[in-house]
Amino acid sequence: MARLRKKLPFPELGVPWKMLKARVANFGQTLPAWKARQASHGELRLVDGVPVVHVRGSAREMGLALGELVGEQTRKLYDRYIHMFAPDVPGDMALAREMEPHLPESFREEIRGFGESSGLGYESALLGQCFLDIHKVALCSTLVAHDSRTDTGEILLGRNLDFPSLSIAHHASMVICYEPAGGRRYSGITWPGFLGLLSGMNEDGLALAMMLVYGHKRKEHLNGQPFPLVFRRVLAECASVDEAIRLLESRPYCTTTNVMLADKGRHGARLQLHTAKAIVDRTTPDQPALACTNHFLEKGYKSFAFTWFSSTWRLGKLRRAIASGVKFDVERIKSMLQKTAIPTINIQRIIFKPERLEYEVAFGKPTTGHRKYVTIERDVLFPGAQSSRKSEAALSSRA
Repeated sequence: MARLRKKLPFPELGVPWKMLKARVANFGQTLPAWKARQASHGELRLVDGVPVVHVRGSAREMGLALGELVGEQTRKLYDRYIHMFAPDVPGDMALAREMEPHLPESFREEIRGFGESSGLGYESALLGQCFLDIHKVALCSTLVAHDSRTDTGEILLGRNLDFPSLSIAHHASMVICYEPAGGRRYSGITWPGFLGLLSGMNEDGLALAMMLVYGHKRKEHLNGQPFPLVFRRVLAECASVDEAIRLLESRPYCTTTNVMLADKGRHGARLQLHTAKAIVDRTTPDQPALACTNHFLEKGYKSFAFTWFSSTWRLGKLRRAIASGVKFDVERIKSMLQKTAIPTINIQRIIFKPERLEYEVAFGKPTTGHRKYVTIERDVLFPGAQSSRKSEAALSSRA
Protein backbone atom coordinates (compact mmCIF):
# COMPACT_ATOMS: atom_id res chain seq x y z
CA MET A 1 0.00 0.00 0.00
CA ALA A 2 2.82 2.44 0.83
CA ARG A 3 4.40 1.88 -2.61
CA LEU A 4 1.07 2.45 -4.36
CA ARG A 5 0.41 5.57 -2.31
CA LYS A 6 3.81 7.00 -3.21
CA LYS A 7 3.05 6.62 -6.92
CA LEU A 8 -0.44 8.11 -6.78
CA PRO A 9 -0.67 11.53 -8.47
CA PHE A 10 -1.47 14.74 -6.61
CA PRO A 11 -0.44 13.81 -3.04
CA GLU A 12 -0.82 17.49 -2.16
CA LEU A 13 -4.61 17.08 -2.19
CA GLY A 14 -4.49 15.00 0.99
CA VAL A 15 -2.49 17.50 3.03
CA PRO A 16 -5.38 19.81 4.09
CA TRP A 17 -7.25 16.84 5.57
CA LYS A 18 -4.15 15.76 7.51
CA MET A 19 -3.76 19.33 8.78
CA LEU A 20 -7.38 19.42 9.94
CA LYS A 21 -7.10 16.10 11.80
CA ALA A 22 -3.85 17.19 13.44
CA ARG A 23 -5.33 20.50 14.52
CA VAL A 24 -7.75 18.54 16.67
CA ALA A 25 -5.40 15.76 17.79
CA ASN A 26 -2.47 18.09 18.57
CA PHE A 27 -4.50 20.86 20.19
CA GLY A 28 -2.49 22.23 23.11
CA GLN A 29 0.56 20.10 22.27
CA THR A 30 4.05 21.56 22.35
CA LEU A 31 7.62 20.33 22.50
CA PRO A 32 9.61 19.91 25.70
CA ALA A 33 11.25 23.26 26.47
CA TRP A 34 14.58 24.02 24.83
CA LYS A 35 17.32 24.34 27.46
CA ALA A 36 21.04 25.00 27.25
CA ARG A 37 22.85 21.67 27.51
CA GLN A 38 26.26 20.10 27.07
CA ALA A 39 27.20 16.76 25.52
CA SER A 40 30.55 15.05 25.10
CA HIS A 41 30.80 16.22 21.47
CA GLY A 42 28.45 19.17 21.37
CA GLU A 43 26.27 21.71 23.07
CA LEU A 44 22.90 23.43 22.77
CA ARG A 45 22.57 27.15 23.43
CA LEU A 46 19.78 29.67 22.99
CA VAL A 47 20.34 32.80 20.90
CA ASP A 48 17.47 35.19 21.60
CA GLY A 49 15.21 32.17 22.02
CA VAL A 50 16.47 30.29 18.94
CA PRO A 51 17.98 26.87 19.75
CA VAL A 52 21.46 26.56 18.22
CA VAL A 53 23.14 23.15 18.41
CA HIS A 54 26.82 22.45 17.73
CA VAL A 55 28.03 18.87 17.19
CA ARG A 56 31.57 17.82 16.31
CA GLY A 57 33.79 14.81 15.75
CA SER A 58 33.26 11.63 13.74
CA ALA A 59 29.92 10.84 12.11
CA ARG A 60 28.96 8.55 14.99
CA GLU A 61 30.09 11.08 17.59
CA MET A 62 28.01 13.82 15.97
CA GLY A 63 24.96 11.54 15.88
CA LEU A 64 25.40 10.55 19.52
CA ALA A 65 25.80 14.19 20.58
CA LEU A 66 22.74 15.35 18.66
CA GLY A 67 20.57 12.59 20.09
CA GLU A 68 21.71 13.43 23.60
CA LEU A 69 20.96 17.14 23.10
CA VAL A 70 17.59 16.97 21.31
CA GLY A 71 16.36 13.42 21.90
CA GLU A 72 13.42 14.49 24.07
CA GLN A 73 12.15 16.92 21.43
CA THR A 74 12.76 14.35 18.69
CA ARG A 75 10.64 11.66 20.32
CA LYS A 76 7.75 14.08 20.75
CA LEU A 77 8.02 15.31 17.16
CA TYR A 78 8.07 11.78 15.73
CA ASP A 79 5.03 10.83 17.81
CA ARG A 80 2.97 13.92 17.02
CA TYR A 81 4.12 14.58 13.44
CA ILE A 82 5.57 11.64 11.51
CA HIS A 83 3.25 9.02 12.99
CA MET A 84 0.25 11.32 12.62
CA PHE A 85 0.98 12.45 9.06
CA ALA A 86 1.81 8.90 7.91
CA PRO A 87 0.39 6.22 10.25
CA ASP A 88 1.47 3.36 7.94
CA VAL A 89 4.87 3.14 9.60
CA PRO A 90 5.64 -0.47 8.49
CA GLY A 91 4.89 0.43 4.87
CA ASP A 92 7.03 3.55 4.99
CA MET A 93 9.84 1.62 6.70
CA ALA A 94 9.89 -0.81 3.76
CA LEU A 95 10.42 2.13 1.40
CA ALA A 96 13.10 3.63 3.65
CA ARG A 97 14.99 0.32 3.61
CA GLU A 98 15.05 0.49 -0.19
CA MET A 99 16.86 3.83 0.06
CA GLU A 100 19.19 2.67 2.83
CA PRO A 101 21.82 0.98 0.59
CA HIS A 102 22.34 4.29 -1.24
CA LEU A 103 23.29 6.16 1.94
CA PRO A 104 27.01 6.75 2.55
CA GLU A 105 28.29 4.53 5.34
CA SER A 106 29.29 7.60 7.35
CA PHE A 107 25.69 8.83 7.29
CA ARG A 108 24.41 5.43 8.39
CA GLU A 109 26.88 5.56 11.27
CA GLU A 110 25.51 8.96 12.23
CA ILE A 111 21.94 7.64 12.11
CA ARG A 112 22.95 4.69 14.30
CA GLY A 113 24.52 7.00 16.85
CA PHE A 114 21.54 9.33 16.79
CA GLY A 115 19.03 6.49 17.10
CA GLU A 116 20.95 5.08 20.05
CA SER A 117 21.28 8.26 22.10
CA SER A 118 17.89 9.78 21.23
CA GLY A 119 15.95 6.67 22.21
CA LEU A 120 14.39 6.31 18.75
CA GLY A 121 16.36 3.30 17.60
CA TYR A 122 18.00 2.93 14.20
CA GLU A 123 14.93 2.08 12.11
CA SER A 124 12.81 5.00 13.31
CA ALA A 125 15.77 7.35 12.86
CA LEU A 126 16.29 6.00 9.32
CA LEU A 127 12.63 6.59 8.48
CA GLY A 128 12.97 10.21 9.55
CA GLN A 129 15.73 10.78 7.00
CA CYS A 130 13.65 9.34 4.14
CA PHE A 131 10.31 10.84 5.19
CA LEU A 132 10.27 13.81 2.79
CA ASP A 133 11.13 11.61 -0.20
CA ILE A 134 8.27 9.27 0.70
CA HIS A 135 5.83 12.09 1.55
CA LYS A 136 6.23 15.40 -0.30
CA VAL A 137 4.81 18.12 1.93
CA ALA A 138 6.71 21.42 1.58
CA LEU A 139 6.11 24.56 -0.50
CA CYS A 140 8.71 27.33 -0.62
CA SER A 141 9.81 30.56 -2.31
CA THR A 142 13.35 31.88 -2.82
CA LEU A 143 15.07 34.99 -4.15
CA VAL A 144 18.77 35.69 -4.74
CA ALA A 145 20.23 39.09 -5.67
CA HIS A 146 23.67 40.73 -5.75
CA ASP A 147 25.84 43.50 -7.23
CA SER A 148 23.65 46.08 -9.01
CA ARG A 149 20.44 44.58 -7.57
CA THR A 150 21.32 45.03 -3.86
CA ASP A 151 21.95 48.28 -2.05
CA THR A 152 25.42 47.24 -0.81
CA GLY A 153 26.29 44.97 -3.74
CA GLU A 154 26.58 41.97 -1.42
CA ILE A 155 24.79 38.76 -2.32
CA LEU A 156 21.61 37.96 -0.38
CA LEU A 157 19.49 34.80 -0.47
CA GLY A 158 15.99 34.91 1.00
CA ARG A 159 13.77 31.90 1.53
CA ASN A 160 10.30 31.04 2.81
CA LEU A 161 9.70 27.55 4.13
CA ASP A 162 5.99 26.80 3.85
CA PHE A 163 5.47 23.48 5.61
CA PRO A 164 2.35 22.00 7.24
CA SER A 165 3.05 22.29 10.95
CA LEU A 166 0.30 19.90 12.11
CA SER A 167 0.13 22.25 15.10
CA ILE A 168 3.52 21.01 16.37
CA ALA A 169 6.42 21.46 13.89
CA HIS A 170 6.47 25.25 14.22
CA HIS A 171 7.69 24.74 17.80
CA ALA A 172 10.60 22.62 16.55
CA SER A 173 12.70 24.83 14.24
CA MET A 174 16.37 24.91 15.25
CA VAL A 175 19.81 25.80 13.91
CA ILE A 176 22.38 23.01 13.64
CA CYS A 177 26.13 23.56 13.22
CA TYR A 178 28.27 20.61 12.12
CA GLU A 179 32.00 20.47 12.79
CA PRO A 180 33.08 17.13 11.26
CA ALA A 181 36.54 15.90 12.20
CA GLY A 182 38.92 16.97 9.43
CA GLY A 183 36.12 18.46 7.34
CA ARG A 184 34.40 21.71 6.40
CA ARG A 185 32.13 23.35 8.96
CA TYR A 186 28.55 23.97 7.85
CA SER A 187 25.21 24.89 9.37
CA GLY A 188 21.54 24.75 8.56
CA ILE A 189 17.99 25.18 9.73
CA THR A 190 16.21 21.96 10.58
CA TRP A 191 14.08 20.09 13.13
CA PRO A 192 15.14 17.64 15.86
CA GLY A 193 15.58 14.16 14.41
CA PHE A 194 15.97 15.42 10.85
CA LEU A 195 19.63 14.98 9.90
CA GLY A 196 19.40 16.32 6.35
CA LEU A 197 19.16 20.01 5.43
CA LEU A 198 16.67 22.05 3.38
CA SER A 199 18.40 25.39 4.02
CA GLY A 200 21.96 26.13 5.09
CA MET A 201 25.37 27.71 4.62
CA ASN A 202 28.97 26.62 5.12
CA GLU A 203 32.10 28.37 6.37
CA ASP A 204 33.24 29.00 2.78
CA GLY A 205 30.19 31.19 2.20
CA LEU A 206 28.12 28.79 0.08
CA ALA A 207 24.40 28.96 0.88
CA LEU A 208 21.42 27.00 -0.45
CA ALA A 209 17.66 26.74 -0.13
CA MET A 210 15.62 23.96 -1.74
CA MET A 211 12.02 23.72 -2.94
CA LEU A 212 10.01 20.60 -3.70
CA VAL A 213 8.58 20.23 -7.22
CA TYR A 214 5.30 18.39 -7.67
CA GLY A 215 3.72 16.57 -10.59
CA HIS A 216 6.53 14.13 -11.44
CA LYS A 217 5.60 11.00 -9.46
CA ARG A 218 6.20 8.66 -12.40
CA LYS A 219 9.76 9.91 -12.80
CA GLU A 220 10.70 9.63 -9.13
CA HIS A 221 12.23 6.51 -7.61
CA LEU A 222 13.96 5.18 -4.49
CA ASN A 223 17.31 4.24 -6.05
CA GLY A 224 19.11 7.28 -4.72
CA GLN A 225 19.86 9.35 -1.66
CA PRO A 226 17.24 11.31 0.28
CA PHE A 227 17.31 14.83 -1.10
CA PRO A 228 17.87 16.47 2.33
CA LEU A 229 21.05 14.40 2.64
CA VAL A 230 22.11 15.47 -0.87
CA PHE A 231 21.80 19.14 0.08
CA ARG A 232 23.68 18.52 3.29
CA ARG A 233 26.42 16.91 1.19
CA VAL A 234 26.57 20.04 -0.97
CA LEU A 235 27.40 22.14 2.08
CA ALA A 236 29.84 19.57 3.46
CA GLU A 237 31.70 18.92 0.20
CA CYS A 238 31.50 22.13 -1.86
CA ALA A 239 33.03 25.59 -1.46
CA SER A 240 31.32 27.43 -4.33
CA VAL A 241 28.32 27.50 -6.62
CA ASP A 242 30.40 25.87 -9.38
CA GLU A 243 31.37 22.95 -7.15
CA ALA A 244 27.78 22.53 -5.97
CA ILE A 245 26.54 22.42 -9.56
CA ARG A 246 29.04 19.69 -10.43
CA LEU A 247 27.87 17.56 -7.51
CA LEU A 248 24.18 18.05 -8.30
CA GLU A 249 24.67 17.33 -12.00
CA SER A 250 25.73 13.81 -10.96
CA ARG A 251 22.08 13.37 -9.84
CA PRO A 252 22.51 11.42 -6.57
CA TYR A 253 18.90 12.36 -5.66
CA CYS A 254 15.68 10.53 -6.61
CA THR A 255 13.00 13.19 -5.96
CA THR A 256 12.26 16.28 -8.07
CA THR A 257 13.26 19.58 -6.47
CA ASN A 258 14.52 23.07 -7.22
CA VAL A 259 17.43 24.62 -5.35
CA MET A 260 18.77 28.17 -5.17
CA LEU A 261 22.51 28.61 -4.59
CA ALA A 262 24.57 31.65 -3.58
CA ASP A 263 28.22 32.06 -2.64
CA LYS A 264 30.41 34.80 -1.20
CA GLY A 265 32.03 35.34 -4.61
CA ARG A 266 28.67 36.84 -5.67
CA HIS A 267 27.55 33.95 -7.82
CA GLY A 268 23.95 32.81 -7.83
CA ALA A 269 22.27 29.88 -9.56
CA ARG A 270 18.87 28.22 -9.79
CA LEU A 271 18.87 24.47 -10.44
CA GLN A 272 15.83 22.54 -11.61
CA LEU A 273 16.61 19.01 -10.45
CA HIS A 274 14.64 16.53 -12.53
CA THR A 275 15.57 12.88 -12.08
CA ALA A 276 16.71 12.81 -15.73
CA LYS A 277 18.62 16.09 -15.81
CA ALA A 278 19.86 19.01 -13.70
CA ILE A 279 18.94 22.27 -15.47
CA VAL A 280 21.13 25.23 -14.47
CA ASP A 281 20.33 28.96 -14.70
CA ARG A 282 22.95 31.39 -13.38
CA THR A 283 22.82 35.01 -12.41
CA THR A 284 24.80 37.27 -14.76
CA PRO A 285 26.18 40.82 -14.67
CA ASP A 286 23.14 41.90 -16.68
CA GLN A 287 20.67 39.93 -14.54
CA PRO A 288 22.12 39.49 -11.03
CA ALA A 289 18.83 38.29 -9.53
CA LEU A 290 16.74 35.12 -9.75
CA ALA A 291 13.57 33.79 -8.15
CA CYS A 292 12.22 30.27 -7.77
CA THR A 293 9.22 28.43 -6.32
CA ASN A 294 7.74 24.92 -6.69
CA HIS A 295 7.54 24.12 -10.38
CA PHE A 296 9.93 23.55 -13.28
CA LEU A 297 10.33 26.34 -15.82
CA GLU A 298 12.18 24.40 -18.52
CA LYS A 299 10.14 23.45 -21.57
CA GLY A 300 9.77 19.68 -21.77
CA TYR A 301 10.05 19.24 -18.00
CA LYS A 302 6.87 20.98 -16.88
CA SER A 303 4.09 18.88 -15.38
CA PHE A 304 0.80 19.83 -13.79
CA ALA A 305 0.18 19.65 -10.05
CA PHE A 306 -2.39 21.49 -7.96
CA THR A 307 0.48 23.34 -6.29
CA TRP A 308 1.09 25.00 -9.69
CA PHE A 309 -1.48 27.74 -9.00
CA SER A 310 0.20 28.91 -5.81
CA SER A 311 3.69 28.38 -7.22
CA THR A 312 3.15 30.51 -10.32
CA TRP A 313 1.42 33.25 -8.31
CA ARG A 314 4.35 33.49 -5.89
CA LEU A 315 6.92 33.37 -8.68
CA GLY A 316 5.10 36.16 -10.48
CA LYS A 317 5.26 38.38 -7.41
CA LEU A 318 9.00 37.79 -7.02
CA ARG A 319 9.69 38.35 -10.71
CA ARG A 320 7.78 41.62 -10.70
CA ALA A 321 9.83 42.77 -7.73
CA ILE A 322 13.00 41.97 -9.66
CA ALA A 323 11.73 43.65 -12.84
CA SER A 324 10.81 46.83 -10.96
CA GLY A 325 14.49 47.77 -10.81
CA VAL A 326 14.26 48.72 -7.12
CA LYS A 327 17.34 47.47 -5.31
CA PHE A 328 16.98 44.82 -2.65
CA ASP A 329 18.18 45.27 0.88
CA VAL A 330 17.48 42.98 3.81
CA GLU A 331 14.25 44.80 4.68
CA ARG A 332 12.89 44.58 1.13
CA ILE A 333 13.64 40.87 1.01
CA LYS A 334 11.81 40.45 4.32
CA SER A 335 8.87 42.28 2.78
CA MET A 336 8.86 39.99 -0.26
CA LEU A 337 9.01 36.90 1.93
CA GLN A 338 6.00 38.17 3.85
CA LYS A 339 4.11 38.90 0.63
CA THR A 340 4.75 35.39 -0.74
CA ALA A 341 4.19 33.47 2.51
CA ILE A 342 1.45 30.84 2.21
CA PRO A 343 -1.36 31.20 4.76
CA THR A 344 -1.53 28.46 7.43
CA ILE A 345 1.84 26.85 6.59
CA ASN A 346 4.56 29.54 6.60
CA ILE A 347 6.76 28.54 9.57
CA GLN A 348 10.28 29.71 8.62
CA ARG A 349 11.73 32.77 6.90
CA ILE A 350 15.49 33.00 6.42
CA ILE A 351 17.90 35.51 4.87
CA PHE A 352 21.41 34.25 4.15
CA LYS A 353 24.32 36.71 3.95
CA PRO A 354 27.15 34.55 2.57
CA GLU A 355 29.76 37.31 2.51
CA ARG A 356 29.21 38.03 6.21
CA LEU A 357 28.84 34.31 7.11
CA GLU A 358 25.64 35.01 9.00
CA TYR A 359 21.91 34.69 8.55
CA GLU A 360 18.66 35.95 9.99
CA VAL A 361 15.90 33.53 10.95
CA ALA A 362 12.24 34.03 11.82
CA PHE A 363 10.47 31.00 13.25
CA GLY A 364 7.09 30.43 14.81
CA LYS A 365 3.39 29.83 14.43
CA PRO A 366 2.20 29.78 10.80
CA THR A 367 1.45 33.32 9.68
CA THR A 368 1.58 35.64 6.69
CA GLY A 369 2.09 38.58 9.01
CA HIS A 370 5.14 40.25 10.48
CA ARG A 371 7.80 38.04 12.07
CA LYS A 372 10.61 38.84 14.46
CA TYR A 373 14.00 38.01 12.94
CA VAL A 374 17.00 36.85 14.97
CA THR A 375 20.52 37.25 13.59
CA ILE A 376 22.72 34.18 13.97
CA GLU A 377 26.15 35.75 13.74
CA ARG A 378 29.37 34.43 12.23
CA ASP A 379 31.01 33.87 15.61
CA VAL A 380 28.08 31.68 16.65
CA LEU A 381 27.99 29.67 13.43
CA PHE A 382 31.69 29.44 12.60
CA PRO A 383 33.90 30.71 15.43
CA GLY A 384 37.13 32.18 14.05
CA ALA A 385 35.97 32.31 10.41
CA GLN A 386 36.59 35.47 8.36
CA SER A 387 33.94 37.33 6.38
CA SER A 388 34.46 38.45 2.79
CA ARG A 389 36.70 41.51 2.34
CA LYS A 390 34.45 42.63 -0.50
CA SER A 391 31.45 42.65 1.81
CA GLU A 392 33.34 44.47 4.57
CA ALA A 393 34.44 47.16 2.11
CA ALA A 394 30.91 47.62 0.76
CA LEU A 395 29.39 47.89 4.21
CA SER A 396 32.13 50.27 5.36
CA SER A 397 31.65 52.60 2.39
CA ARG A 398 27.88 52.60 2.93
CA ALA A 399 28.37 53.62 6.55
